Amino acid sequence: MKKVFIFLFALVAFTACKKDINDPQPNDPQPNEPVETPAGIVAGTYKLTSFHFIQGANEIEMPTLPLVESGKTVASGTAKMAKKSDGKVVLDLNLFIEGEGTVALIEKLEVEVRKSGSNYGLYAGGDRIGDADGGFIIFNVSGTDSSTGDELKLAFHAKK
Repeated sequence: MKKVFIFLFALVAFTACKKDINDPQPNDPQPNEPVETPAGIVAGTYKLTSFHFIQGANEIEMPTLPLVESGKTVASGTAKMAKKSDGKVVLDLNLFIEGEGTVALIEKLEVEVRKSGSNYGLYAGGDRIGDADGGFIIFNVSGTDSSTGDELKLAFHAKK
């Protein structure tokens, strides 16, 4: 019986495999597996969690979305980013307000996506307009209306 145990121990010891350094790791892309692109990582539909808009004297401030009153959603919004190419997405921003319906605030805005540290910078016309990480967007654009001199600002946070 002792010889059987020694034989089994020797058999297990010789058949145990040592992990090779060149073995692929679980997070390593495989040869036929596509590598995620910046646009592919940030693409998707996000739900607005806050919204701020200023146009001159008009201001809409919703620090928490969706806004629910008496168990009914009275305000919510979505930001959809559709992949156009490896480094570009198209942004559509919609706000739903009870009694007004869905309002398209941004339609088909082409946004360049660039890696920036552990996140991705979002650029339009060469200006940085926000940041994303694939699960969250922080968007912030401000300026002045050249025809009226009014302050313009659009800012929101959104989560996938």
